[in-house]
Amino acid sequence: MKSIDTIVIAVGGQGRRIAADLKKREIKTSKIFLELNGKPFLSHLLDMSLALKFRKIFLLSSYHERELQAFLKENYTTANQIFPIYGGKMGRKWGVPWLLYSIRQKLKNPFIYSDGNIFYGKSVLKKIREVGVQKPLVANIVVSSKDLAPTHSRIITRGGRIQKIITRLPNSKNRNIGFNGRQYYSLGLMALSQNVFSSVSDFAYKKDLDFVIHDVFEFNKNLIKATIYNGSWSAIHTISDVDKLGIKG
Repeated sequence: MKSIDTIVIAVGGQGRRIAADLKKREIKTSKIFLELNGKPFLSHLLDMSLALKFRKIFLLSSYHERELQAFLKENYTTANQIFPIYGGKMGRKWGVPWLLYSIRQKLKNPFIYSDGNIFYGKSVLKKIREVGVQKPLVANIVVSSKDLAPTHSRIITRGGRIQKIITRLPNSKNRNIGFNGRQYYSLGLMALSQNVFSSVSDFAYKKDLDFVIHDVFEFNKNLIKATIYNGSWSAIHTISDVDKLGIKG
């Protein structure tokens, strides 16, 4: 099987959970441009994707568009594989599914999707790229036993198969929800089939990709697979994440 050659990274969300706290510290940049280990968060994801020789790297952005343009011009002028996609008003209203749907003609083969505010090992990106998403699967989602992104989905598995997907957990204290099985949490990294766009009605208006995955699973449990990642990863959702990682503006 041919490995996936396209990755789509969501880099320009509003960041409502963290924006006010960054402003209090007089940090005006988007969280994806905060520095981790000496370079912007986004650079880690882009450099990893370039090192793995992805032929196409789409960056989805509906906020901080001028900042992204300036960043790419300064740091990735010669990287012809990178294609920024600006969502504008509709992207701000409907989020990642709308942006993905807007470029569906460019995604006619399986592709990798990644949130832009997570940082994981190169090995898992390489693995999910090579394993991909084989028919009849629509999505192969990477999950971890570590709950580092409290708004991401919770995945219940038994015997290596997904039994339940619960989206948008309200808070880290509400974890006993009555399902037996091993519990994992989505990273915001997955391989997707091009059939994902026709797998649920109103794909473009789901507002969050987690809702798409949930609805596909509810329709047909055999269309979603989980790949377990046991390595380290980080996420930036709140100001406490910034402090914990020692990230600077």
